[in-house]
Amino acid sequence: METDKCKVLLCAIETGSISAAAEKMGYTPSGISRSIAALEEDCGFPLLIRGKTGVSPTRECEALLPDISALLGMEDRLSQKAALIRGVESGTVRVGTAYPVYNHLLAEMIVSFRQLHPNIKISLTEGTSTELCRQLNVRSLDLCIVSKRENIPVFSRITTDNMMMWTGKNHPAAQAGVYHVSELKKDNFIEIYPEMETDNSIFLQRHHIKPNVCASTSDISAAFSMVEAGLGVVLINRIHTKRWEGDVAAVPLDIKSDVEIGIASLSPEMLSPATAAFLKFIEKEFKKAGAM
Repeated sequence: METDKCKVLLCAIETGSISAAAEKMGYTPSGISRSIAALEEDCGFPLLIRGKTGVSPTRECEALLPDISALLGMEDRLSQKAALIRGVESGTVRVGTAYPVYNHLLAEMIVSFRQLHPNIKISLTEGTSTELCRQLNVRSLDLCIVSKRENIPVFSRITTDNMMMWTGKNHPAAQAGVYHVSELKKDNFIEIYPEMETDNSIFLQRHHIKPNVCASTSDISAAFSMVEAGLGVVLINRIHTKRWEGDVAAVPLDIKSDVEIGIASLSPEMLSPATAAFLKFIEKEFKKAGAM
């Protein structure tokens, strides 16, 4: 299976569009289509569902994606190791983070790392912990800063977080200094990242809590504004509350809600030289910052 064709397929899936993949890779749309058609012929079945709104993987393609990503990861590791033998460092490390509060610290780390390794590029993306872990396991990411999930190959703890409730400052819980989760049965609840697995949904399921949902959003800033406007309350990671100021109170819960946050990575033998170097560097820097 030709890896160039695999790269075209993954780009089409990631962008959701033949034309977007062509623009990103510097091909023509017809060139992208021919490459995918050739790969489909090699496989013996369709790989993409083509519709008016773009493309998405078929069920058969989804079954192949982990192996395709592993193949491309192996090719990248081989290329980087060959470069090291020649005395040249190269490669790109793809990093995901579920916690934008770490962006400033990460940016400083990247600057320092690239002073030592100028030919290694770092790309950053944001998402929920579960989604980023999925991308890690299919080799779309090399490292991610997430809350702990069961399917993480290697997890290096950074800190322990906990869940809190955003309420209006005049809410009784804000006055009392504690939020009783039983109140979620009657308080208007603003859901973050609806229909996705998050620390919020895991917490609610673990404690068999079905909140009185009045609104939902995939934007934390929008959720904060809704609380500030008096629409309802929001279950939120404590670490996220450090970014905001306004007429909103971050109130502790009345039950235990610890969340471990750390660096998720593949097993050491699966890491590219560039990824291994960056992982070692940021683990050291997090320890220096007192976060590990």
